[in-house]
Amino acid sequence: MTLIEEAKQLNFPPGEYVIVGSGPLEALGIRTASDIDIAVTPALHARLRTTGEWEEEERYGKIFLKKGRVDINPHLSWEEYPTTTEEAIASAMVIDGIYFMNLNELKKFKQALGREKDFADIERIDAYLKEKH
Repeated sequence: MTLIEEAKQLNFPPGEYVIVGSGPLEALGIRTASDIDIAVTPALHARLRTTGEWEEEERYGKIFLKKGRVDINPHLSWEEYPTTTEEAIASAMVIDGIYFMNLNELKKFKQALGREKDFADIERIDAYLKEKH
């Protein structure tokens, strides 16, 4: 099953989620993703928690939700990355009906995370953007 097919099965309401991390890279054919990281609005996060279908995990003082390879982030903003979930949703690129963080925002997101794999992804994004423009 493709990432987009898997995301469609979640049936999240438009405007309440955005796929971040490596998901946008897979959707654009830049590289494959091992998981699906999704930032959601507080309202969707609260609804998902009440279903009992999601494993809860506390990280960074926030309750993340996990099911299979899907990882739900309750909100994006932190000191190094001040963009809110709502801002990321508003500027998202929509591919086959699924909301993905746009590449310029994804570069800022990955820069803030600052891991070696994030810097490699930034290089991939730059190469993709250069090729497309």
